[in-house]
Amino acid sequence: MVSTLVVGTNTYATLAESNTYLGDSIDSGNWDFLGDDDKTKALISAFRLLEKQSYSGTKTDPLQTAAFPRTGLSCHGAAVDSVTVPEDVESAQIELAYALSQDPTLATQANTGTNEKRLQAGSASIEFFNSTDGSGGYLASRFPANVQELLNCDLASSSSTAGAEAFGTGCPSIFPVCCPDEDGAAGFNRADPF
Repeated sequence: MVSTLVVGTNTYATLAESNTYLGDSIDSGNWDFLGDDDKTKALISAFRLLEKQSYSGTKTDPLQTAAFPRTGLSCHGAAVDSVTVPEDVESAQIELAYALSQDPTLATQANTGTNEKRLQAGSASIEFFNSTDGSGGYLASRFPANVQELLNCDLASSSSTAGAEAFGTGCPSIFPVCCPDEDGAAGFNRADPF
């Protein structure tokens, strides 16, 4: 038996809101084809995945079940209302529910990246500068791109160091300031204007 959707407990969006939101999507036929039980399962699964993430700010009420609403959030310089769930979070849940309904394996994937270094078919080949699974320096998203974009303002920052690295140059590798060149002049500094 499928649970009943309860906003703030196991969902941010109602089934009706999800149907309306996805009804305007190019893929709405795939969602419409699902029965209400499958849609409910997808929404609950998406909610559970969203609840496992680390978000900026703090819960508005420490006793609330869900991660949202939150205090201390801002998006593009504007404060986010601390008493309602941001629309982007509801939309992210709906988009993730749709994605899960089409590919349930998304729930168990570590990220959307790949550790492929080189691919070849006949004489055509492509080689990636870095893998996108987190092992090559570029961190792939946990979610599909459209969901990640919706959550960008809400997710807590990663503690990993991002930036360029150089090897074999004889100077420190993370470019805060590079060593002087051969004649003693200052080298590249990422804070310098171009």
